[in-house]
Amino acid sequence: MAAIFYGRRWLFPKTWPKTTITIPEGYTVAQIDETLTVAGVLNGGKLANLKPADFDYPFLEQATGDSLEGFLFPDTYEFFLNSPSWVVAGKMLDNFASKAAPILDPETAYETVIIASMIEKEVPDQGKDRELVAGILESRLRIGMPLNVDAAVCYAESPFGCAGVEDIDFEIDSRYNTYKYRGLPPGPISNPGLSAIEAALNPQDSDYLYYLSRPGTKETIFSKTLDEHTKNIVKYLK
Repeated sequence: MAAIFYGRRWLFPKTWPKTTITIPEGYTVAQIDETLTVAGVLNGGKLANLKPADFDYPFLEQATGDSLEGFLFPDTYEFFLNSPSWVVAGKMLDNFASKAAPILDPETAYETVIIASMIEKEVPDQGKDRELVAGILESRLRIGMPLNVDAAVCYAESPFGCAGVEDIDFEIDSRYNTYKYRGLPPGPISNPGLSAIEAALNPQDSDYLYYLSRPGTKETIFSKTLDEHTKNIVKYLK
């Protein structure tokens, strides 16, 4: 017996094969699509074709991008194999609606998710450091300073991510290049988990204006001045 479309839903027979997949926090739409394709849930490339306008969720109303980036909630799911892409996306969006949307203001949800998506990629430790970085990003926006988020430059280079940015990457002509263009990038750069979203909603004020992630330990090193930050770059990154 095959799956059938009934009303507004796909109905799968009870015997239809399933698989359980964990989508890590910080995966992009491209990475989620690749993971689900390898698992046999999707035919490759389908998720990238879906747009916010294809779905009726209040938290998507302010989304100006042409992708569901930021809203495919990372979690462990059970999917039917060979599922339609919009069914898979709908399940993940329903999860976002259940776990993330209740703490978001629909009027500012898109901006919050953009900030959360950068925090997710920039700060691996799910502790107070995330709120400090959220505060730094808010401060940079307030004073008109470029966000200088390496993870956004990495996203501009490839939606599958990169091992690290090099000097030449900072010349990429993309709105996601937060060294070249001021303000927020045009959309999220990953699909953040609840911790990063909560951090974006609770930015912590501090005297810090700079930070970096220490290789190996992933410890976030904070600096108050550019001179101090430059010394930390030499100390920890070079």
